[in-house]
Amino acid sequence: MGCRSLSRGHNTLIALAIASGLTLGTTLLTPPSVTAQPMPVRPNSYSFTGVNPLQDYLLGAGDVLFIEVVNLPASVTSQRQFTVNLDGSVTLPLAGRVMVGGLTLPQVEQLILNAYSKVMRFPAVTVTLQTPRPMKILVAGEVSRPGSYVVPFTSVSASAAGVDLSGGLTWPRLSQVLAQSGGITQEADIRNIEIRRQLGNGQTAVTKINLWEMIQSGDASQDITLRSDDVIVVPKAQAVNAAEAIRVASATFSPQVIRVQVVGEVLRPGVVEVPANATLTQGIGAAGGFNVQRANMSQVTLVRLNRDGTVSRRRIPFSLAAQPDAKNNPVLQQGDVIVVERSAVTQVADTIGNALRPVGALGTLGILINLFD
Repeated sequence: MGCRSLSRGHNTLIALAIASGLTLGTTLLTPPSVTAQPMPVRPNSYSFTGVNPLQDYLLGAGDVLFIEVVNLPASVTSQRQFTVNLDGSVTLPLAGRVMVGGLTLPQVEQLILNAYSKVMRFPAVTVTLQTPRPMKILVAGEVSRPGSYVVPFTSVSASAAGVDLSGGLTWPRLSQVLAQSGGITQEADIRNIEIRRQLGNGQTAVTKINLWEMIQSGDASQDITLRSDDVIVVPKAQAVNAAEAIRVASATFSPQVIRVQVVGEVLRPGVVEVPANATLTQGIGAAGGFNVQRANMSQVTLVRLNRDGTVSRRRIPFSLAAQPDAKNNPVLQQGDVIVVERSAVTQVADTIGNALRPVGALGTLGILINLFD
């Protein structure tokens, strides 16, 4: 009886399997654990431009996937959205635990298809990135605030098979992240910005980006889209051209305003905000201009705190008619101090005034009486 009962139960299981399109095997009772096998990518064959962002996007913890499996019995589950766990896995009905972290969407789609092929006949799988995790991008070098930045996405609805970027998906671009880090410094070499990117096989691809070319010719391909864990390195320029610096300072990836301090013989001394491409003459103008009765208008002193911690002090011949020039009318930097000193006549007058002021009127009268005694 016991054997006939077991046989009858086994026949029932076969009938259910045929009805639902499932194949027999121990995987029905114990879902398998599928390990991801990354597809090799050679860094020297990788292109940073013209790449569909979702084709090389590496999945990670926090990504929300929409996974649709055709012919999956409705009685199994109605769940279609799956969040990638901290260990990089998702747990799927019948297919079990699948490791997707560090893989692209096409790789994951094939991996999940293979997993369901072991428990179903002729499965069809579609994997969509429903909501991506915020990107973490490291910015180093000649930017105002180097460090690690979290760059959010807008809402996403795009599949791995055919990605329509017009569907609300906004991928962060290089210029956007540079602006988020406070913008480049005026000593940045924007012709040789380096981008380092982790690929799906554990290798790193590196490229050089020329944002000056984008400013000059409007080559938008230089403003590449970024991926999570990209590293941006902005090198220091060997020499700074003042005319170029003014044009670069007008770009979106430069600070819009900077703060400098103007002290001494100006009408409104103190901290002033000026455009990022402002020159020395504009900085003095922002402080109200010279106090013409007291200022030495032939030269001023520019004090600058350098990024290496040193302080430079330059005496600059001044002329309101001077063109932007590193020697006579330099472009200002964040934190510069402009010192407008007294004229020689003012110094003499102040010296005499300071000598007489403490004596007072009666003291001065006594001095004059003594002179006539």
